[in-house]
Amino acid sequence: MEIRQISGLGVCATNCYVVISEKGNAVLIDAPEGKEEILSAIGNATLKKIILTHGHFDHIFSAGEIARETAAEVYIHDKDLSKLKDSTLNLSQAFGISDTFEKVEKAISFMEGDIITLDELSFEILHTPGHTSGSVCIILDDNMFTGDTLFKDSRGRTDLVDASHTDMAMSLRKLRVFKGRYNDYNIYAGHGANTTLNTERENNVYLRGFDYDDMF
Repeated sequence: MEIRQISGLGVCATNCYVVISEKGNAVLIDAPEGKEEILSAIGNATLKKIILTHGHFDHIFSAGEIARETAAEVYIHDKDLSKLKDSTLNLSQAFGISDTFEKVEKAISFMEGDIITLDELSFEILHTPGHTSGSVCIILDDNMFTGDTLFKDSRGRTDLVDASHTDMAMSLRKLRVFKGRYNDYNIYAGHGANTTLNTERENNVYLRGFDYDDMF
């Protein structure tokens, strides 16, 4: 298995990740603006699946076009499925790019606890609403792709359409007490630097249970 990271794509400087199996097949985690950079990172691997952490435009912008060109399957949580075609919900209208956004015409929805497999790779879905109602973290061995739920020293916004401060607090609590097969997890976030789950448990005030919003 190999994980390739493409950082700082599009207007929101979004990260996405290409995971390549031992057989040379690939899974794309999120699909921001920057199709050519993404396809270049995939290289000679065969893209089979696109798994989306949530439905905001900066994470799904290239999904429709890449899926059309590669025949890759697109996966997203059931509660964010409508965002693939709704420019208000995915925020592309608010950012003035709805005319250039290619809607995803066909997608497969998943739920909490579902496992998406490709060759030896198994991607487990952890539902972590708050940034959107269908936000998820994706677990692959000792790696966790957290989308816009958890960042290094921070967490995702909860002041956007379909967001919830209460849900975010519960999702962060879920990550704080998460016990998987490994003692620690590499965190690959939707924006910013990489980190580890234990590092965030120690240093991230939001993951430690304190929220500045609680002060007001």
